[in-house]
Formats: sequence, C-alpha cells, structure tokens
Amino acid sequence: MSDAGIGTAELRESIREVLEAESSLALVRLDAEAARRPLAELWQKVAELGWFGLGVAEAYGGMGLGYPHLALLYEELGRFLTPLPVLGTLLAADAITRTGNEAQQRRWLGPLAAGGIRASLALPTSAVDLPRLDADGTVTGEARDILHGDAVDELLIPVEDAAARVYLGVFACGTAGVAVRPRPLIDLSRTLADVSLQGVRLDAERRLPLDAAVWTALLDHACLAIAADAVGGTVRILGDTVAYLGERRQFDRPIGSFQALKHRVASWKVESEGITALTRHCAMLPDGASGRSGLVSAAKARATESYLAVAGDAVQLHGGIGFTWEHECHLFLKRAALDAALFGTVLQHKDRVARKSFGAALGPPRIPPSHESLRRFFND
Repeated sequence: MSDAGIGTAELRESIREVLEAESSLALVRLDAEAARRPLAELWQKVAELGWFGLGVAEAYGGMGLGYPHLALLYEELGRFLTPLPVLGTLLAADAITRTGNEAQQRRWLGPLAAGGIRASLALPTSAVDLPRLDADGTVTGEARDILHGDAVDELLIPVEDAAARVYLGVFACGTAGVAVRPRPLIDLSRTLADVSLQGVRLDAERRLPLDAAVWTALLDHACLAIAADAVGGTVRILGDTVAYLGERRQFDRPIGSFQALKHRVASWKVESEGITALTRHCAMLPDGASGRSGLVSAAKARATESYLAVAGDAVQLHGGIGFTWEHECHLFLKRAALDAALFGTVLQHKDRVARKSFGAALGPPRIPPSHESLRRFFND
C-alpha cells in the first residue's frame, strides 16, 4: 500500500470534524430503534468520504493507503466512541485483499470500500473447535463473540475441513442455516454476537484460504486497531477530566490545583503519551517487519490496560457526578473493558510478546493437540 496523496494530519482533521458534528456521545446512549436512522445516515456520510476504502487498492475503488492512516481513523473513532461496524468491515477488506483471487476481490472489495456491504470477521484466540466444512460443501458449527455480528451483512468465519485446511468462509446473514444471536454487553457503543451454522452451503467463491501468515497479519491489524481505539479513548477521557478539575472548586480553589490530584493526572498524562507513541510506532511498521507482531501485541496489551485504568480513575476524579448514568465516564470505562477483551486478553497478548521474544526458552504452547489449527495460529 502507498501512503502518498494524503497526509495523516489532514485526514485526522477531516475525520475529527465529521465525528464532532455527527457522532456525539448522545448517539451511544440511544436504544437500537432510536439509533437506527442516525447511524444509517452517519454510515452513508462515512462511506461518501471514502473511509472504508482507506486500505483498499485504488483499482477497486479505494485510496490505497496504509496502516498510519487506518490507525488514526481507529484512534478518532475511539475518541468519539462511534458505534459503527467500521473495524469489521476494514478487516474483511484486508482479508480479501490478502487471500482472495481476482474474481473474489472484484466481487467484494468495491462494495466494501463504498460502504455498500457491512462485514465482521471472527478471529478466535483460544482453543476452540472451528466450524466443520464437510465434503459436500456445507458447514456446521459455532463462532462466538463476533464484533457487531448482529449489525452486518457478511460474516467472515474460520472453518476447517477434514484435511485440517482452514478457510475464511464468507457467510451472508439471512442465509438459511445462519443464526445470529446478539449477546448483552455493558459497552453501549458496540455489540457482540454468537453465530450458529447448521448445514450452510459454502461455495468455492466464498472460501478464502487462511494460513498462519494471513491469520497473524489479520490479528496484528485487529490489535493495532484496538490499541488505537484505546489511545483515542484515553486521550479524550483524560482531557475531559483535566478540564473538569480546572472548573470544579473547593475552598475557593480549583480542585486541579490540589497536589495529590495534580500528581495523579500527571502520571496518567505520561502513560497516555507512552501508549500513543508505541501504537503510532507500530502503525508505521510495514508488514513483515522484524518483531512487528510482538510490538503490536505489546501495544494492544499496554494501551487497553492503561485505558481501563485511566477511565476507572476518571470516575473517581469527577467525584460524585462521575458515578452517575448521565455522565460520560461510564461510557469510556465500558468501552475500555471490552477493548481489553477483544481479539485476545491482556494476558494472552503479554504471553504472545514473551513467546515472540523468548519462544525457545518458554517451550511449546500449552494447547491441546486436538486444536492443532489454533496452535499454528495464535502461538505462531
């Protein structure tokens, strides 16, 4: 991908301008029915601005840009808690770019870049049985915890055949045998769903070969996105907290002038600068760069861990109002909690960093032999 043609500063400014006007925190609080129309309008505006095509080649209607531009998009979406299935759609485009043949790319990439198709992608990071692709071309099994799985048109789910070959199956929601079950979440800005596949026909044109290298690249993309989301949320809630400390007065002084509070905020500022620098550094690394996967996992683990801590402390620093439903603090705290769990937990990614750095000394991963496909992937 080329990063020529548009600067990150200009892109960040344009994204922020749109989200400030169209993606207020009030949108996150709406129930599903009330949010339907404004979210559809926001999706259409985002599509018209070409955000879904940032990582898609120009030949298929995209901009052909790279991870630095994608990361700043994810960062700004995290800043505003934007409740759209952007990550899944961009991951799907990345997967098809990496694995699809010419016909598959022409079929899917144009509509994805134009926002005509919403998608989500399942990347299991623990020892689970993948849905089985039988000899007759039908798939049976389950996939869990798919981000925005109930709000998309296409689901990309790993499936395994009798020869232990793994594919990403592209399943259209609404197809006979595809049952999507939304799961309740504390995070109001996103949804998760479990998907049951019962004898679903998966034709060859809907199969994308998934090997360890592609799985790793997609996981790295997802982790970079979540780390950037955490950075955006951390900077936003910390900035709002500092502003509040300057406005709230006790003993005729701004409470932000109290030594203990200044120390706490200063510590979080240093932490936010650190995770921002690490995440943006990862975004600058090209595919295949030495140590990239370990660094991306480190960014995901550290950024989400920090986000959760800063958002939790923001509740206390806001005093009594920070605990109320009407205030924004709980929205960021809940988003941070889900960020820490998506696409692998903090502990899983710390373990991945250790294995990338000290794999020989740590020995083989502790995954049951029956899950050899996942042994090849998450513990590559």
